[in-house]
Amino acid sequence: MAIVNATDVVIRLKAAATGNPTDLLLHATSASLSVSRDLRDSTTKSSLGWSESLAGLKSWDMSGDGFVDFTTTASNKNAKQLLDQMLLADPVVEVSFGVADASIEYTGTAFITSMSIDAGVEENSTYSISLTGTGSLA
Repeated sequence: MAIVNATDVVIRLKAAATGNPTDLLLHATSASLSVSRDLRDSTTKSSLGWSESLAGLKSWDMSGDGFVDFTTTASNKNAKQLLDQMLLADPVVEVSFGVADASIEYTGTAFITSMSIDAGVEENSTYSISLTGTGSLA
């Protein structure tokens, strides 16, 4: 059994129109992918009092946290770039979630739906970002 070290699991993103597809979320401390399927009620009088369902829409989202850095490097998105992308009229980004060496990854297009930056007294400044998928996750 080859258990993956969570440190090796990353979120990569780029602006849908431009950008470097290998940009990592800067100084990430966590990364999460969630996939779900809605159900459609198909209960009839013949169901004998039992609820019955059919498969409905699928959806997915990603989220991550990390330490804030406002400097730009060639391989990392900084906090200002992420926030600027969210404030665009069309905040769509291409994202991937997987192992750092890209041997296993899930990719899709998502909206940046929320971002927060927290800065407490004498604490590391952190950010949180949420992305909601639009279309399929491959």
